[in-house]
Amino acid sequence: MFTTNRTMIMGGVLMGLLALAGCESKSKRDFNAGCQSGGQSHSTCSCVYDQLEKQYSPALMEKLGQANLYNMELPRGFDLAMIRAVQHCQSR
Repeated sequence: MFTTNRTMIMGGVLMGLLALAGCESKSKRDFNAGCQSGGQSHSTCSCVYDQLEKQYSPALMEKLGQANLYNMELPRGFDLAMIRAVQHCQSR
C-alpha cells in the first residue's frame, strides 16, 4: 500500500515539476495543477512546492520546469527531498 501511494505521489509531483514555468507564481500554479492531477490536495501540493523551493531555490525550480523531459537531470537527492516534503506536508 505504501508503495502504491508513494508511486502516485511521486508521479503527481513529477508531473508538477514538468509543468513548471517562467515566473514564480505561475510556476507554483503549474506545479499545483500537475500535483493535484496526481491525486493530492491543493494545500499539500502548495506545501510540497514551498518545501522544495526552500531547499533548492526558486531559480532551480524554474530551471527544472523548463528542462526537456527526455534529458532532465534532477539534483542528487531530489527524490528523497520530495518524499520528505510530501511526508511533512501530509502530516500537518
